Amino acid sequence: MKVEIKQTPEAVEPRAVIYCSEIDDRVLSAAELLQRGGDVVTAYDSESIVVIKRKDLFMIRAEEGRTRLCTEKAVYDSAKPLREFESLPGFMRISKFCIINLAEIKCFDPMFSGAMQVTLKNGMKDIISRKYMPEMKRYLGL
Repeated sequence: MKVEIKQTPEAVEPRAVIYCSEIDDRVLSAAELLQRGGDVVTAYDSESIVVIKRKDLFMIRAEEGRTRLCTEKAVYDSAKPLREFESLPGFMRISKFCIINLAEIKCFDPMFSGAMQVTLKNGMKDIISRKYMPEMKRYLGL
């Protein structure tokens, strides 16, 4: 999706207009994210729809053909693909299958083959793949 930002003195408040030839899931997700400011995400817990504050998310994983949203004490399912969560402020993709909340990082442990393991404050761990390592190093100022 192409994004363009224009600054103008006539704008009293931010306004977004989405031009598209067809309204699909990506367009609807972008509009929803802009309207809500990305402060909450929705997920499924069995038969219920749960509203989760973005700050309560620790990790978002793609596993077993599903997108899992992990909080401190529970794991929920989402119908959205993992790529739709990449634009959440304060989150970073660390592998093909995982996005983490940068505010919830506890520590890093180096591994063989240039990869690194990240541990979150809730004890969850995942591997930062070599492909995503440069972005993480920039974030850490290394």
